[in-house]
Amino acid sequence: MRSYNRKPKKPFVLRKPDGTIAAGTLTFAFRNPKPGDWIEVINEDTDFRNPTSYTNTVRVTYPNAVSAQAFGEYTKKFLKNLGYPASDTLMSLSVCSDDINAPMFVDEANLGQHPLSLNEYLGPFISGGLAGYPHTGVTGLGAYASHVTDTGNLFVMNMPHIGISSNGTVGSIIRKGQTTQNTSCGAVLAAIGWVGANAGLPVQANFADDYQQFFITDILASVTNRALIAAATGNPAKMVVATEILRAAGQTFLLGATGIRSAAGTNAINGSTRDTFFMSGTFINVDHGYEAYIDVVSFQKLPKGTTTWVDLTTTFKAGLPK
Repeated sequence: MRSYNRKPKKPFVLRKPDGTIAAGTLTFAFRNPKPGDWIEVINEDTDFRNPTSYTNTVRVTYPNAVSAQAFGEYTKKFLKNLGYPASDTLMSLSVCSDDINAPMFVDEANLGQHPLSLNEYLGPFISGGLAGYPHTGVTGLGAYASHVTDTGNLFVMNMPHIGISSNGTVGSIIRKGQTTQNTSCGAVLAAIGWVGANAGLPVQANFADDYQQFFITDILASVTNRALIAAATGNPAKMVVATEILRAAGQTFLLGATGIRSAAGTNAINGSTRDTFFMSGTFINVDHGYEAYIDVVSFQKLPKGTTTWVDLTTTFKAGLPK
């Protein structure tokens, strides 16, 4: 018979009606104590196993990157303390469809690096495609919003991905079962290659049966973005620039009038009465056997019944484990 280790108890404190913490109420339990307004204490016990050297290597390119596992644990506690438990929150995950971004599992040595700490969320609804752009578009967002539970809320995550190997190579990692480095994200590198070899904008007819690649190439091929990429020296630097361009493009759509606001705001179907949270950043892949990182750029809230986003980025990032 298989046996499992029991999960450790979590720290809780009692919140008074005025919002302050009642002195001397710290207690440890498997779940929220009752009765009373108990909140879970946010701490930095993240069970993170990467060596400091790898973290330092990643932070050469992304100085504010944190463990993906730590990000997940922190995010759950951050939202839960605002009254939004992960167990009643439907996630939309817009990350590249690369298998390296698939969920991790406790008892399986799978390829994926999407952290265990985010598996408690409902879903996720897979809204991303090549380069992590939310390719399911307006229809996908509408479907996603309509799947929320009767008492739940929404959490949209938007992240292109980029690999950084333990030896510091940006844009490549060593995948499971391979001994040489492999590109991450290959679609972004291909788009950069097209922009470097061709003038003007791509023609969709020349990308037969390859619409998503056409779409991200079209974004990178604009006059402004082409100049930004050209100014970067070498493919690693170009991939960092292009990844950020695609992240920003995804955020612009998702926060715009036809994005989440339309699906979960005042014009929505079932999502019209739901609070919605949005996070945008970069998912950083690593060599097999290590744990991924996340660089958070934006964290916002769309209160139910409104069309105005509330920026929580500074507050959210201030508590992220370092």
